[in-house]
Amino acid sequence: MQSLSVHKQAARPSQGQRLPNELLLHVIRFLEPTGAEFLSAAHQTTKTLLALMRLCKTTNEAAGSIFSRQCIHLDSEDRTLRPSFAGITSIFLESFLEYTDELEGTLALVEPNPCGPSDLTQEGHSSSRVGEVEEENNDGAEEFAGDGADEEDKDVEDDFMPMRPCPHPQINDLPVATAVHDILIAVAPTLRRLMVNIPLRSLYPEEDQLGVRAVLRQGFESLVNLEEFASVQDELFLTTIPGRFGLFQDEVWATCWPKLRRLYLYNPLIEEELWFDVVRSPNLEVVMTGGPDGNEEPADIKRRWISALRDNDFTKDVYDETIRPLTYINVDMIGVQPSLLGFRSAWNTLDPEERIRVLAVDTPPEAWLAAELGIPILGEPCPRGSVEMWARKHSLEGTLWDESAIGAYDPLSVEE
Repeated sequence: MQSLSVHKQAARPSQGQRLPNELLLHVIRFLEPTGAEFLSAAHQTTKTLLALMRLCKTTNEAAGSIFSRQCIHLDSEDRTLRPSFAGITSIFLESFLEYTDELEGTLALVEPNPCGPSDLTQEGHSSSRVGEVEEENNDGAEEFAGDGADEEDKDVEDDFMPMRPCPHPQINDLPVATAVHDILIAVAPTLRRLMVNIPLRSLYPEEDQLGVRAVLRQGFESLVNLEEFASVQDELFLTTIPGRFGLFQDEVWATCWPKLRRLYLYNPLIEEELWFDVVRSPNLEVVMTGGPDGNEEPADIKRRWISALRDNDFTKDVYDETIRPLTYINVDMIGVQPSLLGFRSAWNTLDPEERIRVLAVDTPPEAWLAAELGIPILGEPCPRGSVEMWARKHSLEGTLWDESAIGAYDPLSVEE
């Protein structure tokens, strides 16, 4: 009787056989942080994503999606060049970038900008050197990491938390302003979240001989799809008109960003003009101010908001009409936060359903927060320096809008 073969020996996979794409994509999904933090170039996840973006077209797309949401932290010490800015959804723009060879390499991956400022030059520099983005993502991916991609990991106690001394403390640099302008123009179709830490008040309109402020303003105006924005150092000071007449220039965030839902501004003037601007921003749900002016005396926030909604035509003590909900959070150093207990009775009558939420956040003194973050204090301590450090910390951690994480509390619940 002829014997039957039971089983053939299973063929071993060839040495070059790859894992199924489905398994690779499943692994990549685990790389995405659970929060909304910005990862620095030195972070291991950033390096892993860059490596996967170089591997093949399939992993490039999956890893690039995470990269565009979590890893675009543009600071002057970032040694990893960025990929094509197409598809970027979140950016932390740190300080005011120095115009270096690396920045030129970054801009070489930005699509050419049809607007005028790309052709502006100064001292031999020009952002018109911007080149076309390569069609195949994986072809250009090897350039993303620059020379530092293969370097050994450096000893970094904290990848992004310390606020380093500003490498370029003034914005009076036309090539740099043009570079920032071109980046903003390139990301405008997709950018949803932007956190900036740049010294916009280092150059006032009457001192702006090069037209730097107009170039920057045009870039910010283009961000029509922005939903979340935070300005660490100022109130997004983009006025281009000299003198007091500049006070009447429209705020960019109120007139150019119709999809804006969350807003943090440092040191704005919280008088009626602010609330009228909030009314002009139809989707704005959360307004957060850090160390605002005009807050020395307790402000009747709820009455001001209702008055703005009614075009300043409101004198009643009760408002029972439909109201646009709003959450207002004021951030200030402990001991500076004004007491709102005097409004408890009036607000209970005016807004018993708490359609308008007013919260407060106390930051520790600058020296305490600096010690906690390992940041040296240069010069004299600033009374509200901790507010800037606090805003940068939570912006990078992705917790700025998390009321629990930032320690927001109801100021009317404080015991007298």
